[in-house]
Amino acid sequence: MSGLNMEIIKELPLHLPPISKQQIIIEKVNFLSQEINRLETIYRQKIAALNELKQSILQKAFTGELTADTANQTTKAAQEVNAA
Repeated sequence: MSGLNMEIIKELPLHLPPISKQQIIIEKVNFLSQEINRLETIYRQKIAALNELKQSILQKAFTGELTADTANQTTKAAQEVNAA
């Protein structure tokens, strides 16, 4: 907006919710932030577990240890990681 300066901005009305509503908003934001951190930790753990499983499968495949039985076991392990 051309011609907009601090004097004009200072005169603009600024509507804020009451302090009680602001406090409720702060509590909700804090709760959501904690929940995000908790979920991020869980997902990082799952990614690490899946990476370990992948390395294990590759190791078994390259050493000839990977059989139908071990493939079934690793599939079950992957399902357990996803379910957790």
